[in-house]
Amino acid sequence: MSFLKRIFGSKENKNNIDLEPFKKVPWMTDLRLQNITICLDAGFRPASSLPTEFDRKLRPTIEIAQRLNAIKALVLWLMVPEENLENDKILEFINKNNLDNFMDDEEKQILNLSRDDEEARNAIGWKFENAWPLAWYFGYTKPETLGQMMSGEQMQEILMNYSCPLDEKVEEWIKEKETLSEQELIQKEDLFYCLHNAVRSAQLGKETVPDNFHPMMNGGVIHERRHSLTWMLSENVSWEETDLST
Repeated sequence: MSFLKRIFGSKENKNNIDLEPFKKVPWMTDLRLQNITICLDAGFRPASSLPTEFDRKLRPTIEIAQRLNAIKALVLWLMVPEENLENDKILEFINKNNLDNFMDDEEKQILNLSRDDEEARNAIGWKFENAWPLAWYFGYTKPETLGQMMSGEQMQEILMNYSCPLDEKVEEWIKEKETLSEQELIQKEDLFYCLHNAVRSAQLGKETVPDNFHPMMNGGVIHERRHSLTWMLSENVSWEETDLST
């Protein structure tokens, strides 16, 4: 399948999308049908039996900003040499904004590692994928849905233009930011929920994702972006306890 065909869908696919199995589901909603159409048009085939009603509630903006900037601190720790950005500046940023409360135990351990730890650097790219939906909430471009990994340039743009400067407080930074509506976030989270279901099925050997889509690598990207979206709509739920079932 060509690059353009994967992005825009082919005329043939659009003409042959079969929504009837989904329309027959008693609990189907207009929002889900809209997202199912997007999935099918792109070559993802989620199950028709997925639930459509969830207890979703947007968490406070400050918490979303703290999670985004916790990721920023971890990325800076591993990706910027100490001679260019001293340890104390990053640690002070974390402490004054209580960012450690928005890191899981494994992430906190990164701050005990050498700043040039190669294994940790190779793994930090998954945090880029977590960061994209969080930055979208504050005005960055909407998360891509085909599972392509973020580039370093995209992450740099988020660090520079869509996160809190190291010498400022997050609670002050958010005062000047326009954010998404809860409904916009619900729509996107539901879309990634459907995509994630198709990915999980593909990881079990079913043909539920587009051609040239790698169930583990591209699927991991969908998983990480969905994690952030669902977490943002899971008030009073920790990052580690976010329900990512499909």
